[in-house]
Amino acid sequence: MTAAHPGGAAAHDVTTAHPAALPRTPDRARFVETNRSRMRVWEWGDPADPPIVCTHGAFDHGRMFDGLAPAVAELGYHVSAVDLRGHGDSGRLASGHTFEATLLDLGMWIETLDGPVGMIGHSMGGVLALQTAAVWPELIRWVVSLDGLGPPAEGFHPAPLEEQAATGWAVFRRVLERGPRVFDDLDAMAAQRAAINTRLPLVWLRHLVEHGSRRHGDGWIWKWDPLFSTGLPSGFSATWVEADLATVRVPTMVLTGAAPDMWAFPADQLAGRIGCLRDVVHHAVADAGHYLHLERPDIVFEHIRTFLLGFDR
Repeated sequence: MTAAHPGGAAAHDVTTAHPAALPRTPDRARFVETNRSRMRVWEWGDPADPPIVCTHGAFDHGRMFDGLAPAVAELGYHVSAVDLRGHGDSGRLASGHTFEATLLDLGMWIETLDGPVGMIGHSMGGVLALQTAAVWPELIRWVVSLDGLGPPAEGFHPAPLEEQAATGWAVFRRVLERGPRVFDDLDAMAAQRAAINTRLPLVWLRHLVEHGSRRHGDGWIWKWDPLFSTGLPSGFSATWVEADLATVRVPTMVLTGAAPDMWAFPADQLAGRIGCLRDVVHHAVADAGHYLHLERPDIVFEHIRTFLLGFDR
């Protein structure tokens, strides 16, 4: 794949020799049955070591942790990165209640592990990690949230419930009738993603496209379920997110990117969300945007390593 990156200084290649900088193939891969569905799990490290679960963001997959996960495993942990429901190789979506179903997937599976577990989540996966800790505090030891504190206030678009319902059903039907978008090749997929995630290092752009796509006839489609972009009316709001965060009792580290990009969180809202957490430390990572663990893996890994020193293995 040779797709050009839209570029600028922010669209840099990973040049550091840090062990978390470049993707490494998982030690093992398996499927687990949970919540009447199938979840793909990618693993690094000795299964007898303390467990850590990694959760990815929207439209991504577990292989986004192919750099960070093996580096953390080498500290003496058994690290598992999952493909969340409707993403990667895991089960498809069955309703508009995506987050509730995914949270149950995680809780029911983590309950079977030799826990409690640590959780590292990026973006949507960071929110899910914190929600898991809020709902099942006995299952979670600590959480590291990588730019995952829920949408900013402007990400919520309140509308009358009847309008949300009518729109939601119309979108469901349109997506089901249309089916997935088919791309001619991986270069076209990389170009689409590069235009959205402008700071992604080239090596990770290619890696995420390669493992996040599959053959479809004469072309290629994304692995994420098209129904993921749909939904039904719910009470999800900034107030809902803040209430979830206020319920978290476990030690939490929040890492955010200090460099501006299209996913940047307003400073006042960021402080408000972090302030909801009871036991939290926050670090802003210089020269990093939303995908901070791929842009500055050296700094992110060092923050995680230092954070983990506070816990007995």
